[in-house]
Amino acid sequence: MMGPPQSRNPKLFYVGVNLEQRVDPDHPLRKIAAAVDFGFVRPLVADLYGVRGNPSLDPALVLKLLFLLFYENISSERQLLRQLPQRLDWLWFLEMDLDSPIPDHSVLSKARRRWGPKVFTDFFKQILRQCVQAGLVDGARVHVDGSVIAANADQDKLTLALELVGQEFYGKLEADGQPLAPAPSPESPASSAVSSSSGPPGQTPPETSSMPVPPALVPPGTLYCPTDPEARLTQKGGVNILGYKDHRVVDDQCGIITASLTTAATVAEASMLQRAMDTHEENTGLRIVEPTADRGYGTVEVYRMLQARGCLPCIPHPAVREDKSKFPRSLFIYDPRQDVYRCPAGQTLHRRGVAFDGRYRYQTQGRICEACSVRGQCTASSTVRVLSRQVHQEAIDWADHCLSQAQRRIRMRRRKIRAEGSFADASNRHGYKRARWRGLAGMTNQNLLIASIQNVRKLVRYGHRRPPGSARRLATYASALSPITPKRHRWPGDRHRNHIQNNGQCKR
Repeated sequence: MMGPPQSRNPKLFYVGVNLEQRVDPDHPLRKIAAAVDFGFVRPLVADLYGVRGNPSLDPALVLKLLFLLFYENISSERQLLRQLPQRLDWLWFLEMDLDSPIPDHSVLSKARRRWGPKVFTDFFKQILRQCVQAGLVDGARVHVDGSVIAANADQDKLTLALELVGQEFYGKLEADGQPLAPAPSPESPASSAVSSSSGPPGQTPPETSSMPVPPALVPPGTLYCPTDPEARLTQKGGVNILGYKDHRVVDDQCGIITASLTTAATVAEASMLQRAMDTHEENTGLRIVEPTADRGYGTVEVYRMLQARGCLPCIPHPAVREDKSKFPRSLFIYDPRQDVYRCPAGQTLHRRGVAFDGRYRYQTQGRICEACSVRGQCTASSTVRVLSRQVHQEAIDWADHCLSQAQRRIRMRRRKIRAEGSFADASNRHGYKRARWRGLAGMTNQNLLIASIQNVRKLVRYGHRRPPGSARRLATYASALSPITPKRHRWPGDRHRNHIQNNGQCKR
C-alpha cells in the first residue's frame, strides 16, 4: 500500500540528536581529525592575544575553518560560514553543535592577518614531519617546479609607480597650501611622466587624487596595482598575468610536497632553486641527491651550484639553434689545453676578444675560410664561421653527461607525474589557481595551506605504511636511475679488463 505524502512538521525540541551518529564512520574528515592535531596553534599564538576584553574564537577552530575553506574549495570565507549550518560533517569536524553560534567571517580574516605566515609554515612543517615519520618521503630524489597564480586584482588598474608618486607630490603641496616648485623642463623624462598624469600645475585631477601611494619597495617605472601592490605582471604562454609564483619541491616517492616558497610572478625560477633545496633539507632533514626540473632551471649558475653540492641533476637547458643544412656544432672539436676549436676541415678557430653576454666567440681568419673547399657546407655567412662557448661550459657538459639518455627520459616523465601533477591536483580540487587573499603574506598562507592539505590527504590515505606495491616500483626505479660509471676499455682477448663494480669483482 502507498504511504501518505511526505510533509515537513518541524519540532520545537529535538531529543537524542547526536552528530557522532550522523557522520559516516569512513568520512574523510574523521581520518583527518584523527591524524592532525590542530591544537598546536594555541600556544603558538598565545602572545598575540591580550589578557583583557572579550574572549576571542578558539585559534584551533579558526585554523580548522581555514582548512575547510581550501579542502572543500569554497570561494570565500563568507560563503564558508554561510554553508556551515547546512553541513553536519563540518559541524562535527569543528566540534560544534546544531545550536552553536556561527562566527562572523571577519573573525577569520582578522585572525590570519594577526598570525602571519609563521603559523601556516609551522602547520605545513608539522604535517610534513608526520609524512616523513610514516615513511612517505625519500628525500633524495625530488622534482622542483614553479607555477604562476593570478592575483585577486584587476589588470586594468595598473599604473606606473612614478606616475603615482608625482600625483601624491602635487596633492601634498596643494593640501599644505605651499607654492609649487618650478616645473621641470619639457624635455625632462620626469616632466613628461608628471604632466601627462597630473594636469595643470597646482590642480590635482579628481579622478586620480584618491589613488594610494605605492610602497617604497616598488621601483619607479614598475607597473603597480593599488588593489594588490605586491603583485607583479608577467607573461605565461603569451598571456599577461598579474600575480605571484609558487615554487615547490615535490618528493618522488609519494608526491609529498616538501617545500613551498611564494614570490612575485617576475622572479625567475632558476634563482629560487638553491633556496628551495635548502628549505627541503631543513624541513625533512634529508639531503637532495638527484634533483629534476625543466629547462627553465638550466643555467650555468644552477649547474655550478649543483656540482658543488654533489648532486646528479636532470635539468635540460635551451638548445642552441643550428642550421641543419650546415655542419653541426658537434663536428667542431674543442681543445681545452690550447683553448681552440678544430673545424671539420682541420683549421683552428681561436678565441676573439673578451666574453660578451657570458660567452666567448671563436673564429678563424677570413682568408682561410674563403679558401676552404667545404665552405658551402660550413656557413652561409659572407665572412667566417663563428662559434660561441659559455664561460663555464664545463659545468654544462658535466650536467649533460651525469645521466644517460634513458635515465633522463625516465626522470622527466616522473617530473610530469609528480611536479605538474601536484599543481594540477591543487588547481582541480582546492582552487589553487585563484587567489583568495591579497599581498605576499596572504598568498604565502594560501599556498602553504593548500600544500598542507594535499600532504594530509596522502597521509590519511597511506597511514603509517608505504603505498601498496611501492617497494617493488621504487626498487625498479632506483635500479633504472642508478648513477652511471665510466666504462673502461676492454682489449681483445683480455677477459679481466671488464667494467669493475664497486665490490671489486669483475663483471663476467
